[in-house]
Amino acid sequence: MKKQKFNIHTHTARCGHADGLDIQYVESAIDAGFQLLGFSEHIPYKEMRLPTCRMYYESKDEYFASMRKLQKEYEGIIDIKVGFEVEYMDSHIGYLKEMYEYSDYLILGQHCKYIGYEYDCYCGDEDVLQYTSQIEKALDTEMITYVAHPDYFMLGRRSFSSTCVEATHRIAQASIAYDIPLEINLNGFHYGKKSYVVSNKNKDIIYEERYPYPFREFWEIIATYGCKVVFGYDAHSPITLLEKNRENLAMEILKDIPLNFVDEIKFK
Repeated sequence: MKKQKFNIHTHTARCGHADGLDIQYVESAIDAGFQLLGFSEHIPYKEMRLPTCRMYYESKDEYFASMRKLQKEYEGIIDIKVGFEVEYMDSHIGYLKEMYEYSDYLILGQHCKYIGYEYDCYCGDEDVLQYTSQIEKALDTEMITYVAHPDYFMLGRRSFSSTCVEATHRIAQASIAYDIPLEINLNGFHYGKKSYVVSNKNKDIIYEERYPYPFREFWEIIATYGCKVVFGYDAHSPITLLEKNRENLAMEILKDIPLNFVDEIKFK
């Protein structure tokens, strides 16, 4: 498989849980051989002021000013885009449209049901269905370039239930219907391995230590639909972009699954 020449899932120190200077991300991307680097900082919310979670709303203008400056400085060397990683919430659809107009692109990283209810803390079956509905609604807006870590819900679970199977089919169907790629996220490894139920036959529960994502059972279903697939480094440090072994580790988890990787990204 050819190495991907773009990464559009990149954060900055503004989110409070990343490090490095903007220019260091660009230089690292060049060293890594990327032809396109997209910055997708977590979208800020006026009502959320958590310094280790995402940047404050009033910082967005400085964020864009910095990126526009880098676009000019590195023109002809590397293509730089600037946007946001966003969540879909019915209550914030107007704000989402505003940020879409403000940006080169948006990617969907559905972290929460609503502000304060994070899927990584706990994600029951009903939450999985809500998560899926939010993805479907987001893609229907035609503002989303791709879906980041679509198997993110497994971070807040310890089993891949029949509801998870249903949700995965729906996510795949939405990906096909709207022609939106799904991201194999290369940052799930930093959470470390968790204990997941892999068998519950004859009342004997068997556990296995696995990374939350990429989650193999999810991608086995995705492959049957032929959904477009890309890698996303979800970089929170410049050096991450040079860690190409992350792609190899992901493919070891997803070995022999016939995924439909695409060579380029089409921005919405």
